[in-house]
Amino acid sequence: MDIECVKTLEVIDDSSSIRHIGIIVFEGVVLADVVGAADVFGIGDKLISTVFPGTTRYAVSVLSISGGMIMSSASVQIMTSPLASFDEHQFDTLLIASGTGNFDAYRDPDLIAWLQRMRSSVRRIAAICTGVFVIGAAGFLNNRRATTHWALLDKLAREFPLVKIDRESQISEDDGIFTSCDVGMAADLALRLLENDLGPAVAQRVAQSLVVCQRRRDNPPAKHATRSADPAKSSKIHKASLWFVEHLAESISVVDAANHVSMSERNFVRQFKRETGQTPHDFLLNLRLEAVRQQLTETDLPVDKIARRCGLFSGEHVAKLFRKHMWTSPTEYRKGIRSS
Repeated sequence: MDIECVKTLEVIDDSSSIRHIGIIVFEGVVLADVVGAADVFGIGDKLISTVFPGTTRYAVSVLSISGGMIMSSASVQIMTSPLASFDEHQFDTLLIASGTGNFDAYRDPDLIAWLQRMRSSVRRIAAICTGVFVIGAAGFLNNRRATTHWALLDKLAREFPLVKIDRESQISEDDGIFTSCDVGMAADLALRLLENDLGPAVAQRVAQSLVVCQRRRDNPPAKHATRSADPAKSSKIHKASLWFVEHLAESISVVDAANHVSMSERNFVRQFKRETGQTPHDFLLNLRLEAVRQQLTETDLPVDKIARRCGLFSGEHVAKLFRKHMWTSPTEYRKGIRSS
């Protein structure tokens, strides 16, 4: 299945009132990031052209290093334009989408050189999750705050020691550089950029058009697994959180936790999410992944044994979870920690 970029502008006049947004993607890009950002600016452009005439408008181009078709994480191909077809005066904003391909891309000297040439003329740069490594390699985060997925924060600090790691924010902003903490947050970040440009009224109209009324930034910030056991507001939820920690190595379920605190499963899940910002399942998974990470860091135990200690059944199961949530294998994670 293929999709084409929303709009591709070959030439943008410097005097134009159009703000040109470049979304940069690599193999394995998270499709939701491309669609999310493009939808915000695309619908925003239509809205302001009809409801707010005379206001600055937007155009979007989807770019890759060499252009052509890029395969997304959802096995949908995206048509892109090559970076070389644009000069340093054509973009208002550059956004690096998230995806596994960013880990190869940030070592590409041609990409980094192009970004550095563009920096002086681009008003702002944004990166979703793993995209932070690309702009970090370009030097844009030196002495600036930035965030990324909680599992990659230590890697970011090791790779780019001049970055001021923001471990709390979902979206971090510092001097025209925007970063976000998780995949799929492009729509949230694009709404933030649009709001900065055109004010909350326009951003709210766009959000309503996108059915994004409950924006992620209005929710409590995502917590790291290391903080997952912080006391919750309700004594029952707090008690359940501690029970999860105490029974981490056992084969436990959400139903078991709900029964432990004398709540129905449905009410327990709803209240747990409300008070902790996570579902009980995600809370338990994060606890177990953090326990595995600590075991890999502090012991020489084989991965299979660590998996059983942390309630994750097998080394193969742990490897699948690491690839999904940390973009690496347990063995590679251990080597990286030891080498640092």
